[in-house]
Amino acid sequence: MKLKSYPGIVLSVEPVSEIDLKVEFLTPVGRVLAVAKGGRKSKRRFLNLFSELNILRVNLRKSSRTIFPIVDSADLIYQVKSPWFERQKFEFFSCLAELLGYLGKGLLEEGIFSFWVSFIKMADANPISEKLLFLLELKILKHLGYAPMVAECVKCGNRPKRIFYFSVEQGGILCLKCRDDRTVPLSSAEVECLKNYLLLKDPKEVFELSSPSYRLLRLVRQFLIYYLGLDYKAPCQGL
Repeated sequence: MKLKSYPGIVLSVEPVSEIDLKVEFLTPVGRVLAVAKGGRKSKRRFLNLFSELNILRVNLRKSSRTIFPIVDSADLIYQVKSPWFERQKFEFFSCLAELLGYLGKGLLEEGIFSFWVSFIKMADANPISEKLLFLLELKILKHLGYAPMVAECVKCGNRPKRIFYFSVEQGGILCLKCRDDRTVPLSSAEVECLKNYLLLKDPKEVFELSSPSYRLLRLVRQFLIYYLGLDYKAPCQGL
């Protein structure tokens, strides 16, 4: 039987019988649910493969007995290790897996899957920081099509040069004339910070960017909750 092969990020694992597992993957073609026959007991085929956010090459085949494809085999590309030893990393990676699940409702645009593969490797190898949290939340918004508008005023289209305001409800930057009582003032440095993080293509370059202000961290988190409708509690809030 013909196999379909994808690179995949493990998002979640759930027992479906005494010996089988249902595994959720994020792949370049979207989110895929598959059954790993014998996955709970196999010590040869699937040993240590299905840990959250591991990156695999997954070979799937159709089954007449289930609506889900069967994991015929899988090869480990990258094994995430740090969350097993650091509570802060565990919280961060659990949040990352949850947010990545929102991306998989269809074919991913070019570059999105590879960005998150690089992000996982980079986050696994480095301490969790405000920069990583900010990049995670902003890029999830961008890849879902909800990125805040920062190039021009969302109401009139003018491009403020010195005085900026931000509105979660209206979707981004407002100029002096269009502001209202619910907008939050931002400095030009904060607006530039937003732009730089949104434009970043290589996650490893995040360490070269300036750290976001507390105000930016709070606004982007509110933006994420507002547009995704999440009951979201950010990880590592003691940073």
